Amino acid sequence: MTLKIKINHWEQTCEDDSCFEYGTSVSVNGKELVREASIVSALEAVLKELGVEVEITEVSEDLQCDAYKK
Repeated sequence: MTLKIKINHWEQTCEDDSCFEYGTSVSVNGKELVREASIVSALEAVLKELGVEVEITEVSEDLQCDAYKK
């Protein structure tokens, strides 16, 4: 079976134009799993929906390496 994963980038303005919101939602087979997704929450939600237990570690590489100093 092929799963249909939808990543939807949305935005909305309040009726009186006093606010503006945006985000990304993730759905699997039409079921919205998360409304304001980060990459981590999106992965967690999809994998949980599929019954997969995971431990996700988020890191940032040091961009101070020699290639960036040139």
